[in-house]
Amino acid sequence: MNKKQRNVLIAVAVVVLAMLLYPPWQLKWSEGKVLGRGFGWLFAPSDPRATVDVGLLIAEWIGVLIVGGIAYLMLKDR
Repeated sequence: MNKKQRNVLIAVAVVVLAMLLYPPWQLKWSEGKVLGRGFGWLFAPSDPRATVDVGLLIAEWIGVLIVGGIAYLMLKDR
């Protein structure tokens, strides 16, 4: 692993951590409607009834890991 690859891994880890600390929130209504509440601090949701949209959070993480993995492989020494 070279210095550029290490920097990519650090950047990916920082972004994934930031996504964990500021997750997407949603509000589920009794009729089955789901209202997105945006992104916010993990420990202080804008609405006490809001929950973390885990599906969207995992999709974001997968996207970052794919892009980070591609960047890691592209920066490989030849």
